[in-house]
Amino acid sequence: MTTARVVVTGAGVFSPLGAGLEEFERRLWAGESAVEPSVRFPGAVTAEFHELNVQPWLGSKGIRVLDRSARLLAVATHMALCGTGVANEIGEEGDPDLGLVCATMFGSVHSITSFDWSGQTEGVTLVNPMEFPNTVINSPAGQAAIKYKLRGVNSTICCGLSSGLQALHYAAEFLRFGRARVLLAGGVEELCQESLGGFQKTGIASASGSVRPFGTDRDGTIPGEGSALWVLETEEGARARGRTPRLEICGFGTAQDAHSIQAYHVRGEGAATAIAQALESSGIGPEQVACIVASANGSRAGDEMEARALRTVFGERLAEIPACAPKAAFGECMGVSGVLCAVAAGLALERQAAPPTAGLAGSDSGLRLSASAQPVSGDYALVNAFGCDGNNASLVIRLCRN
Repeated sequence: MTTARVVVTGAGVFSPLGAGLEEFERRLWAGESAVEPSVRFPGAVTAEFHELNVQPWLGSKGIRVLDRSARLLAVATHMALCGTGVANEIGEEGDPDLGLVCATMFGSVHSITSFDWSGQTEGVTLVNPMEFPNTVINSPAGQAAIKYKLRGVNSTICCGLSSGLQALHYAAEFLRFGRARVLLAGGVEELCQESLGGFQKTGIASASGSVRPFGTDRDGTIPGEGSALWVLETEEGARARGRTPRLEICGFGTAQDAHSIQAYHVRGEGAATAIAQALESSGIGPEQVACIVASANGSRAGDEMEARALRTVFGERLAEIPACAPKAAFGECMGVSGVLCAVAAGLALERQAAPPTAGLAGSDSGLRLSASAQPVSGDYALVNAFGCDGNNASLVIRLCRN
């Protein structure tokens, strides 16, 4: 494997916090939250798109066959390609060196359920064959690739709540191996009746209707949705095409410590191992981390586990490192949460300021959290994505000072 540096040259973000990277950044640093009573699901509290209008980006042609997940991902793809100028390089036949790596936890689960339900209730001869392509978990990635002629790598990564960071690492490895020129890497997750029902029936949804990561009064999380992609390429390739590297993907760590299908292993051994691996593969020590973007989503056990893992790795210095828990602003977006957190970390390094943890009132975690922005001094940020199924992932990114 080569030692090529993998850098971020652009991003596409489509979330309830805002359409586009700029609006996402503005609202996140203003301490605002997209968590509010649902319009689509009366009586529920979510972080959702109340009206999903994708025509400003996708136009009206060909979107009828795209389900919600595919539309979310297609918008983020459009933003990423157009924002970096990559769209202008795609010819009529597409680009075999331009690919897409997409993370998701449930995929188009509503399309899957609807198709199966139609077959059960109306008979297999009456199901709509046009809906079948949406019933596979890699459908959003496939639809985005078709629409934008991405002829290269097309992979879907599904590793629970750690999926987003796993996808970024997977894409970075492909670039280091020279198997792609440019990769869009990130994730997508839709909020639907089926995923909302899962949150409610398993008891992980907040009874109070709020997300209070690391809060002393936290009582669960709130489901969200959205899509986010980074444009990744090697530093050499980016500079050859006149693009300015913004961030570098330096290191990654992952560890499995499954305890239960839906219960965190509070000792946090797997999470601590993932963090330590990410630091080691980056070639840095804990003292060089300037900012921590936490995975915490308001789960009593999950947040306790992450805090314990961070204390194991950072010791007393943990209280000195600016930290934030952005899921307070956009909820638990499942497969794409890790990518949204990574985007927040990248923006924090560029601004040299960590975003507020929305609504923070009190915490006994030992982390340096704040309800307002905090100054950051340094080039490295740690991003965590830990799941209750034992999948733990951590990513280290570095600010490129050009």
